[in-house]
Amino acid sequence: MMRVALISLSALLLVACGEKDQSLAKAYNKSDGKPWQGAHDEFVVKGWTPGDKTAWELQLRSRAQTQNEYVKIN
Repeated sequence: MMRVALISLSALLLVACGEKDQSLAKAYNKSDGKPWQGAHDEFVVKGWTPGDKTAWELQLRSRAQTQNEYVKIN
């Protein structure tokens, strides 16, 4: 009985070691681009063109200022 339990336990441990990698980076072999290269559709903010890093940074700064509660109160 002990031998059967030991064999079952070792088989169970070997099965658990056979898990495959489930990360997305290896599955699609794709890396992200630069954030300012962005979308090419009608949902982008006016005055910003995809690939323009300085305009992207200015847009982020102005968006952050509209979310700043201290600026809203004063």
